[in-house]
Amino acid sequence: MPNEKIELAVFDNDLKCRTVKKYEVSDDGTQIRIVTSGENFWMPRFGVNSGLYLPRRKKFLFFGAQIWKQLYFVQRKGAQCVNFQTGESFGPNPEQQKEILGANLLAKIGKPEGTGLTWWNWAVLIFSLLSFLILLNLTGVF
Repeated sequence: MPNEKIELAVFDNDLKCRTVKKYEVSDDGTQIRIVTSGENFWMPRFGVNSGLYLPRRKKFLFFGAQIWKQLYFVQRKGAQCVNFQTGESFGPNPEQQKEILGANLLAKIGKPEGTGLTWWNWAVLIFSLLSFLILLNLTGVF
């Protein structure tokens, strides 16, 4: 059975929310799964005071009870959601970023870099050379 999804707004350093999506909650219920593996690993924690209840719509079109949806806010790559009771906003955790970067670099040790030319680069190079030779022939050099 999939975990519960909560709505999360991710804001940048310029305080603009460019991403507002629903994300899955982790198995222990304390973190939000945004990126769970790789060098972009990011699972911010959230708590009871981390969400705001925003009015969405009426239960029925023009009458009935108001429906409230909870929305969480987190800074991009932040370690924890904004706590609205204390007003704290947590930025990226530098220790966790160093650990993730070190693990990814460790896997790349001893592997050759792929800086050679691919077949596509060779095909474009040969086509350019043939076009240049045809152009020289048309101008009367050959």
